[in-house]
Amino acid sequence: MKNVAIRKGVSLIICCYNSEKRLPETLLAISKQEVSPDLRWEIILVDNASTDNTAILANSIWNELNNPVELRIVKESKPGLGNARNKGISEALFSILLFCDDDNWLSPNYLQDTYDIFEADRNIAASGGKGIPVFETEKPYWFDEYAEAFAIGSQEINREDGRLLNLYGAGMAIRKTALDQLFASGFVPIMQGRVGKKLTSSEDTELTYAFVLMGYKLHYSKDLTFFHYLPAGRLQLDYFKRLFTAFGVDGPVRNLYYAHISERSFHKRIKNWNIHLMLSIIRLFKYLVIPPKKYGRSLYFGWNIAYIRQLFAIRSNYTALNENISRIKNILKSKLYAKEKSHLESY
Repeated sequence: MKNVAIRKGVSLIICCYNSEKRLPETLLAISKQEVSPDLRWEIILVDNASTDNTAILANSIWNELNNPVELRIVKESKPGLGNARNKGISEALFSILLFCDDDNWLSPNYLQDTYDIFEADRNIAASGGKGIPVFETEKPYWFDEYAEAFAIGSQEINREDGRLLNLYGAGMAIRKTALDQLFASGFVPIMQGRVGKKLTSSEDTELTYAFVLMGYKLHYSKDLTFFHYLPAGRLQLDYFKRLFTAFGVDGPVRNLYYAHISERSFHKRIKNWNIHLMLSIIRLFKYLVIPPKKYGRSLYFGWNIAYIRQLFAIRSNYTALNENISRIKNILKSKLYAKEKSHLESY
């Protein structure tokens, strides 16, 4: 990553792969941001191995919109959302990183209010808003029951014991000093972002779980809204089944993080692999009898099978995963990293 001084402001990062059909509305919404004159911000568009005219079209659209803020286009040749985001982070000049997917249309107050949220509380590491669906075709009968799987709706469902435990990645903003501090501690992400047709997507949950383990706070505001465009292909039941199975693959590590965060003694027991497996098998049969949601029997069966298979896949590394997650705890209390934080925030 580039060694750049961090300045107060917002770096808005758009990660794109073959996005020429989705960008017009996204850039239009960004151009309408209502920002105070003293707030510095930038737009970084990461062209992630696109084979269409994403970069050319983005430049053309932004010029037509006649917004004085520069749209800076950078390229990342290695496919994958995680790679694209890392590229955007490495290019960012400002203290707050705001991720806008290429199918997100931010409300006019989004950027300014996000900055104000972070300024109001220095212990907030990440903030998110409320996704509102826009359907290309008729809404599926099952959608409302599973809307959160599409980064839609309130994120209050992720609150436990007065704490918000995780955020979805769409419309999420991150304090760069907190991110730098996390990686300076030796943190290595386990979860992978989407690459091509691979639908695993829990890297955002892992990151926000890590912030909570460090001792930081997460913030959700229902007043931060964005429209989330959902094309017909993502509304097919076959696609959703594949997405749900991908959630099952991510499940063991997600829940291992949760075991280190939750205050509930029952959940802490899955730090032991054998107990984790036993509970997973019990849950498989329980959900076959009583699915937790409507239309869910086959969905949760696929989810549970993928979960158990992945649990076996990580068995040999389970103790090491446990130890690595445990190390994240209390980083903020370390004098070394407290000193590093003080240095990073002296922009």
